[in-house]
Amino acid sequence: MCKIVLEEKYVLEYIKDTLTSLKTNAKEVVDAKYHHNAGYKNISSILRYGILSLLEANKLGIIKYSDEYMHIMNDITSHVNGNDSISLSVVGLSDLYPREIEYNPYNPNYLDLVISSDVKVMRSSINYGNEFLAYNKINPDKIKSIDIRLLNLMKSKKCDNKDLIKKYNYLKDIALIIKELNLDILLREMSYDNLTLDIDKVSKIKQIVIK
Repeated sequence: MCKIVLEEKYVLEYIKDTLTSLKTNAKEVVDAKYHHNAGYKNISSILRYGILSLLEANKLGIIKYSDEYMHIMNDITSHVNGNDSISLSVVGLSDLYPREIEYNPYNPNYLDLVISSDVKVMRSSINYGNEFLAYNKINPDKIKSIDIRLLNLMKSKKCDNKDLIKKYNYLKDIALIIKELNLDILLREMSYDNLTLDIDKVSKIKQIVIK
């Protein structure tokens, strides 16, 4: 059976217990200083095609935006990465100016993709002091870890159960694609500690359905 039917009042407890049961020996990433946030619904495409600029994704038909929208996104005065580059961030920089705005890649609503340090980038401090831009596609083999923070999201109470379930259910898809493509990518729950998840076990979890 690939699904489990739960009463809504048991969802949080079930997700917390399941994530804990999926842990394996904690693993750290090395030589991977860049972060890129992505929506859960976009991760399947990223694992197959890499992290693309809007322009590349539009050309490949992965997304379909109008010429008008692409023109708007190309205005780097309002969208620093435009439509032809990829926004990345680095945490823990020591050269920021006092009160300079720093981007936080640990937003629990999104996936935090930890990217290899050897990606070619240019720094852009227009919006955030710790922002960097990559002008070339970032291949899947440059993604060292996919970090989630669902436990933190549950504690913050800034996400309703319906959205939380959607995010949780995507984990199975992530694990299945990593296995299918034989990708060397970690999957970690990083809300409080490094809870490295067993990819094989995650690929077998049951999808949650509300009773």
